[in-house]
Amino acid sequence: MDKVIIDTSAWIESFRPDSGKSFQQLVRDMIVQDLVLLPGIIKTELLRGTKNKKEYNQLGQMLKGLTSLAVAEDFWERLSNFSFQLFRKGITVPLTDTYIALLCIENQASLLHRDKHFDMIA
Repeated sequence: MDKVIIDTSAWIESFRPDSGKSFQQLVRDMIVQDLVLLPGIIKTELLRGTKNKKEYNQLGQMLKGLTSLAVAEDFWERLSNFSFQLFRKGITVPLTDTYIALLCIENQASLLHRDKHFDMIA
């Protein structure tokens, strides 16, 4: 299996007690197999949404075990161009989603998500 970026929407789904056990197991398996790449923007989205400091610290510790995915300075120019191209095709999505989509493309990573914007980009 390829490397995978798990979007915030999918992380949240996996944390819900009422989400399917098979979905939760899928996320667990990807973590155990060291397949998950964690962009800073997704880490930030997850941590800012925690309920309290204790949950923030617990989640922060869990996320430390994942492979961080940094971007080089020239990524921003490619992101600008990618966003420009999407806009010209009439695809208007949040910049964060465009950022994540381009990371997946450039790192040849799959994307696990629950967000219609990624379907629009694809």
